[in-house]
Amino acid sequence: MNVTMSKFDSKVGGWRLAGFLCVLVLFMGGCSSSSSSLHYYLLHSTSATHSANAQANQTPALLKIDKLVIPEYLKQRGLVYQISETNIHISTTHLWAEPVEEGIVKVLRSALSSKGVKLLKQADYARGSVPAANHRISILINDFVSTYGGEVILSGEYVITAADSDAMHQSFMFKAPINHDGFEASIKAMRATLNQLSEQIKETM
Repeated sequence: MNVTMSKFDSKVGGWRLAGFLCVLVLFMGGCSSSSSSLHYYLLHSTSATHSANAQANQTPALLKIDKLVIPEYLKQRGLVYQISETNIHISTTHLWAEPVEEGIVKVLRSALSSKGVKLLKQADYARGSVPAANHRISILINDFVSTYGGEVILSGEYVITAADSDAMHQSFMFKAPINHDGFEASIKAMRATLNQLSEQIKETM
């Protein structure tokens, strides 16, 4: 009887070990599948970064960005989607490939370049001799999010100062429809609202 029970216990122990190994393999497979399913996105368009240049014979106006403030929810790595009037969802698998602030500046720089305005950052001055900017801008973004209503909303305010004039304060609220499902369509709509912002900035200068 003791021998039989010992064999039985041995089999049970073997089954438990096999079960544990199966769970471990499935878990490792799940982890591997999770990491491979991560998606990374750029806010700016790499094809538009250098294509939208101002006219060759036109000296661009220089606009230095002193400050860009974004809401806390945009400082997360995951892309954000508003799922109700009061709730937002931050994705764990759809991620920004670079900080959102950098993407915003790159989109604005490209859009303003086509309008005869060169947008500069402090880092540009550190790289070498850059002429003094005719204008300076500080931007506060209150919201920049894809919504459950099928559109992107960009709202906030900015202040532009020039050497020969008083500071100009402007608020803004832009919307762009999301034409298809998925984050790619949302990002294209986000670019569209930033292009609208660049037009207003140009008109303010």
